Amino acid sequence: MRKLKRPLQGIVYVLLGVGFIWCLTYFILSNTDEGGKTVTSHDGVRPHGSVKADASRSEDIMKFIAKFADDLLNIVASSDDFSAPSPLKDYKGEWRVLQIKLEAEEEKAQMRDTMIKELRSDKLHLQEQVVHLEELLKLKAGEDAQSDDQDNCPLPPMDGHPECIGKLKWMKEMWESDSCYRSYGVNGSQCSFLIYLSEIESWCPVLQGRTASSPVEENSEEVSDQAVIQRSLKGLYSSMENRTQFRWIQGRILSMEKIWFKAGQSLSAKYNLTERKAKQILVHPGAVTDESGFRIAQSAFSGGPLGELVQWSDLISTLYILGHRLHLSASVPELKHLLGLSTDVCPPRQSAVKVDLIYTDIIGLKQIQSALDTSWTQYKCMIRVLDSFGTEPDFNHAAWAEEHYLKSPFGGLNLIPMQFYTMFPHTPDNTFLGFVVQHQLSSQETQRLESVKKRNRALVYGKSAAFWEGKRSYLDTIHKHLEIHGTVDDSAQIPEYVVNHGIVKGTEVQTLLRQSKVFVGLSFPYEGPAPLEALANGCVFLNPRLDPPLNSLNSQFFSEKPTMRELTSQHPYAEAIGEPYVWMVDMYNLTDVERALTGILNQNIEPYVPYEFTSEGMLQRVNVLIEKQDFCYAGRRWPPRSALQVVKAEAGTSCKQACQDAGLICEPAFFPDLNSVMSLADYGLNCHTSQYSESSVVLPAYDQQKHCLLQADHLLFSCVRSDALLNRVCPCRDYIKDQRALCTACV
Repeated sequence: MRKLKRPLQGIVYVLLGVGFIWCLTYFILSNTDEGGKTVTSHDGVRPHGSVKADASRSEDIMKFIAKFADDLLNIVASSDDFSAPSPLKDYKGEWRVLQIKLEAEEEKAQMRDTMIKELRSDKLHLQEQVVHLEELLKLKAGEDAQSDDQDNCPLPPMDGHPECIGKLKWMKEMWESDSCYRSYGVNGSQCSFLIYLSEIESWCPVLQGRTASSPVEENSEEVSDQAVIQRSLKGLYSSMENRTQFRWIQGRILSMEKIWFKAGQSLSAKYNLTERKAKQILVHPGAVTDESGFRIAQSAFSGGPLGELVQWSDLISTLYILGHRLHLSASVPELKHLLGLSTDVCPPRQSAVKVDLIYTDIIGLKQIQSALDTSWTQYKCMIRVLDSFGTEPDFNHAAWAEEHYLKSPFGGLNLIPMQFYTMFPHTPDNTFLGFVVQHQLSSQETQRLESVKKRNRALVYGKSAAFWEGKRSYLDTIHKHLEIHGTVDDSAQIPEYVVNHGIVKGTEVQTLLRQSKVFVGLSFPYEGPAPLEALANGCVFLNPRLDPPLNSLNSQFFSEKPTMRELTSQHPYAEAIGEPYVWMVDMYNLTDVERALTGILNQNIEPYVPYEFTSEGMLQRVNVLIEKQDFCYAGRRWPPRSALQVVKAEAGTSCKQACQDAGLICEPAFFPDLNSVMSLADYGLNCHTSQYSESSVVLPAYDQQKHCLLQADHLLFSCVRSDALLNRVCPCRDYIKDQRALCTACV
């Protein structure tokens, strides 16, 4: 048995040695491909230095293996007694030395790889520079050949204008392809090319000694970057002269100039308004443009609707008094010019105005989108859309509206809902802009009105005879107590006892309101400025209830409006003011009409204007919105987080209602602050489970099992919707009395 074991022991040694040799051989093969070539690096190129290094390492390893094999064979061959073979040399130390040497070689190879890559990159850069210099030399040669050029125009440094060389080459070959280039002074010379490409377009650097200035900048009298409260509106009038679209607007601004001046001085005395930058503001009321087809500017003098024109007048006055730079547009060609767009086949011009803000309406926004095509998105965050009745989030979200059959010709704009500016503060998802109900009169007219005493008279709110149809019994009941006057376009269709003054100017309306005790609503038009004008003149508004409430589902007028808001009366804002200034009445319940008239005739009221509808109130509100409300930079937060108050609504209750019940107002800017499990826990709501969803407009919310649903689409945050199965978590804030757009910490 001993003779049998000895050869087995030898065989074991041999097998161990072979195994060791196999492992080392595998190491070498793992660094070569099937053809015996060295494996390349990740970019497919093996640097020459790396190949040499791999060969050196392989040679060292092979020498080590050969030496080990020789020693192993010597051990086997030198002894016939396998029971006690000579021990193998300790190769551990030698292997460690070899390993260190291999690691050093690998590090050197990596350094060589990096160096070679950098050299190749430098080579490519130098090649590009050579091509660039060759192009410059060609252009220089052409420049030198044109000895009759109008003046000497050496090529300026091209830093920051990589496309300039290509554009110069194109202009040299194609400048005669269109007459518009010649109209800009291009004459075939190098100088004219450079001037055009740097001042009309912006492909090239401006030549030394020249400046690229727009017509607006050249004609502007304002040079300071600081916004300064203006002492008059005279500088505004030149931009509206001889423009029929602004004729009515200019007339209202002229009539209120003194009151705007006083309001500006009063506001600046109360607040520090000195550290403000003057904004470049584009104002484009699309509804007054001829392209819109609405003709509201022309019909304003013959009984047409005035609400939008009133708001535009007061916004323009506000922006100017606050010291900002206004650029008025009332046509699509003007709009294109101010945005730097060509109206012919010439390449687009530089922007005439580098705008900070754009005020427009939905018609104007669509004109902007059409003019700019896909590039309109660069202006998207700057846009503020005047929208009388408001746009709710689910109508604004194009995909949601289509999926849920809420499509509207005025919806689907995918703006942040707060970019819509409303006439009244009826939709907290939008921003309240408002208007001014005061009307400045001459000193003689003011003295005359102060001497006017109230008469037993009612003035009917309705310039169109069509508004009077079906209201005879209602008017007959009022006529028992009061003499009825009207300002109607057609006397033939109104009761014979009505004293009709026809379509009159604003100052005449002021006189009629001062003489009247009651301003009679006919249930239409909805939410106009006139009822607040009546209150400002000490005239009570008789406000008809709407039962059932009107909305987009049951009213032709609201059917295309992007809102499901319900009107419970002709004027919901006035309804909230209440008695003694506003009396609600059911026009078809004559007993109710008698009740209201009895109460009105047994009281005396003073003129009343909520602060938010005064000129000073509008100046304060718009100034804060311009300075604080920013949709371009997510890092700028407004209102301040300190104003947030969280209210948990009952199931089936909207956040608008829940906040209102708590004496607060829903603030959609705070929705992101509540839209996480951690945030909800901070306010005492510990979710058992949670998930993000884009299938609801009432989120964040939770159910009875404390399963929390969070909003996955920020455009679907909404104050006004509710769900019978979910409790909403509502972001609320306080507000200044008679200035609900602003919180107490906002000013």
